[in-house]
Amino acid sequence: MFCLAESHVLLGETDLIWCFNEPGVLNNFVTTCDSDHNEGYSSCGFDVSPAGRALFHGYLDTRVPKDGRVKKAGYCALRSKRIRKSFKREATYNWNLYNTIVLKVRGDGRSYLLNISCEGYYDITWNDIYHYVLYTRGGPYWQIAKIPFSKFILGSKGRIQDKQTRMRLDRVTHFGISCGDKINGIFNLEIEYIGLEYDPTHDEDFAYEMYKTDRYIVGV
Repeated sequence: MFCLAESHVLLGETDLIWCFNEPGVLNNFVTTCDSDHNEGYSSCGFDVSPAGRALFHGYLDTRVPKDGRVKKAGYCALRSKRIRKSFKREATYNWNLYNTIVLKVRGDGRSYLLNISCEGYYDITWNDIYHYVLYTRGGPYWQIAKIPFSKFILGSKGRIQDKQTRMRLDRVTHFGISCGDKINGIFNLEIEYIGLEYDPTHDEDFAYEMYKTDRYIVGV
């Protein structure tokens, strides 16, 4: 279900991107883990929870395969599918009217990584992802997390970049959640909805330093 209105934004209201009140909404996402690529032993799934919402669940295993190739293991990820226009042409989300992403979740006390991908002009930027750590409560209560886009930090292939840039909100391709907190065991993250909001009190452009470095740095 995609129920986002891009024509106008009402202050204080959340426009839903995905509302997990129907099983069919889960088909907009795919899951992956290290065992899918023969790089570990973790497993995960994305199913309907007993409460009728979405449940990202699985088992995180940090054991490293003894193949002499893999050095680290233990990750499970959930990611939205690429949206498309007619004739299967790739499209992007335009979130320029908003400055905050909103999630209603019920966690297990673990920390999860929120991931947003944007379309780049060059292939060298195709692995760039903006990250934010979501800390969940380990109880029976739901929590609503409101995270400004300015708080997401730029990384590439899991490495934080020295040169930070703001997110291209008009070129968003994917949204995802990953579990990789290096703690062996079962994880469960229940999600009711993911939406967008405009907070007029938030005027921060980007939370991290954006500075220029010398083109050539030579040690003496």
